[in-house]
Amino acid sequence: MLPEDNNSEKSTYTQQIENAAEIGQHSVLMKQKERQLRKKKKKLGQWKTFLRFVLFVFLSACIYFLVTLPGWYLKNDAFSKPDGQTVEIINNKLIPTNILYDSLRELRVYHIPIFFMPVSPIKHELYKNNAIKSVYIRRYGFPARIQIIIRERIPMVVIKPDINQKPVAYATTDNVIVTNKNFMRYAQSDSTLKIITKNPEFRKDWTIEKIRYIDKIAKSVETYSKEKVQYVDMRNPNDVYIKIDSANIRLGVLDSSVFERIKRIYTILPQLDNVDEKIKYVDLSWDKVNYLKIQQEEQKTDKKEE
Repeated sequence: MLPEDNNSEKSTYTQQIENAAEIGQHSVLMKQKERQLRKKKKKLGQWKTFLRFVLFVFLSACIYFLVTLPGWYLKNDAFSKPDGQTVEIINNKLIPTNILYDSLRELRVYHIPIFFMPVSPIKHELYKNNAIKSVYIRRYGFPARIQIIIRERIPMVVIKPDINQKPVAYATTDNVIVTNKNFMRYAQSDSTLKIITKNPEFRKDWTIEKIRYIDKIAKSVETYSKEKVQYVDMRNPNDVYIKIDSANIRLGVLDSSVFERIKRIYTILPQLDNVDEKIKYVDLSWDKVNYLKIQQEEQKTDKKEE
């Protein structure tokens, strides 16, 4: 037994020896306890390592199982045999959907999860069509499918051989000329300018600068006439006509004076209501003289406007 007060000055030498012995025994017990604790910690560490390994294997198996589910993978014939669901194309109004699908038929389907599938080959094939401005692709899982969102170029001017026929080409607002005949069905609208040409096929000498120039002339006619231009007749490039709601206007040659001649429209149109005869066209092909071409039932006459 330890003495009640080990620090007491009255403690004898024998008591000090006994205390030292007891302290020595205590040190041995402490060492034994420490060894036991180290063994327990070692076993606990081994169990933790084992549990980590088991958890790693379990998580790896779960990830592998999830990754290998069929819902992540696109069908091998998704492009070669389109069904409209696995590969869906939307927002195309001018370009027929079957033509877009045909352009993707030769694409290879990679056996990788849908979210890792590269989309650049799809965009590369679609951008070969100059009627497409941009392409956005969304990828979905379970079931694996992709959605292709097409943004088409907006037609500004359509070129056609006759007012009642389909266009042979159209120019877009971002200065691209499209000549693919498969895209002409819906290219024409109320907002597009119509240009009539003589040749049934689109001529190679038409450039975007030339089309922009004609569009500028048509807008100038609309400004001074306050009416919508229905079409521009350029079947004879040296004798051009522009049809508006109330009259047919002859501009003749589109030279440097054409914009000055167009300015005279707003003074002529109010006088048309005072003419009893049927007017064939308003002649602005002269620099300083205006003419009204009168068409009667059996004969045609010219009337000069002072």
